[in-house]
Amino acid sequence: MGEQTTCSAIISFAAELEETSSNLYEELAERYPEVKEIFLSFAEENKKNKMLVTRTYQETITDALEACFIQINLSDYAAETTLKEGVSYLDALKIAIELEEKANRFYLDVTERSKSLLATIPRAFQKVAKRRNDRKLKLKTMLNNLK
Repeated sequence: MGEQTTCSAIISFAAELEETSSNLYEELAERYPEVKEIFLSFAEENKKNKMLVTRTYQETITDALEACFIQINLSDYAAETTLKEGVSYLDALKIAIELEEKANRFYLDVTERSKSLLATIPRAFQKVAKRRNDRKLKLKTMLNNLK
């Protein structure tokens, strides 16, 4: 099912996920100017996601919450966020889609497993999961338009 992971470690993982995702989309915006605005909007949304998750956690942190553990293996959600030199636009979209799929699954799993905590925590994760899923669908549309 997963390993025992503290809420603090989960929040740190989420913050890092949003940071590296933002960096990926900023790099995609530089490499593919024809869709620059889309990728920059994704990067900006990642920054908002990071702020939402970390602020929600900081506002609700208590000794009970800090001492809680959630069954989850964070390495299951690790995704590639760097682009190799010369990667094609098609392959870059595939990397982004895989990132969004793993991120969405992470946020949904944490939402489900944190329901016994204060309601604000799973609500924040659920909101980010929806954003990531919507983005995945947009990326898949972009990919399908290339075929």
